Order: sequence, then C-alpha cells, then structure tokens
Amino acid sequence: MNSDLCIGIASTKDSLEIATLETGKRAVVRRFPATGMGVEAIRVFLSGYGQPVRLAVAGVAALSLALSLGNACGAETFIVSSSIADQAEALARYAEHAA
Repeated sequence: MNSDLCIGIASTKDSLEIATLETGKRAVVRRFPATGMGVEAIRVFLSGYGQPVRLAVAGVAALSLALSLGNACGAETFIVSSSIADQAEALARYAEHAA
C-alpha cells in the first residue's frame, strides 16, 4: 500500500498522542484524552482524509485502537511494542518505513 499519510499513536492511561507525517513534511503532533471522545476525534480526522493511511499504534490501548481505527479508515495498521517505539512521531516514522 502506498500512502502519503502515516500516523503514529502512542496511548497511555490518560492520553492519546497522535503524530501525522506526510511525505516531505515535518510531523505534526497532537494530544487527545484517552476517552471515547478522543478516539472518535481521531476517527473523524482519519475518515476525513479520504485515502488509506498507514497507522502504527503502541501502548496500553494499542490493540483496541488498531481494531477500531484501522477498520474505520481502511488503514494498513501495525501494532508496535513500546520497547521499539513509544512516542507518536517515532511510531509514524515506523509506519512510513514498514513494508
């Protein structure tokens, strides 16, 4: 899958840190609460992009985020161990280079 947008999400008990990375641009990092509203805000953003994205998630809610967001936006989704990458920007770069 070729995608111009790679997303990294680092989840903790209290927050969802999301980094968006477009080809040739700097990453943009935002933070949302780790609530249903935070997940919905990310889902709305991803569905509004209109093209498949690459999504890498790590942290306490990685599995549920991967299932929820990956299915909602048609993303190629990677669940990554926090020992490999635990910051949103590092996860977005992981998604960018993953085959």
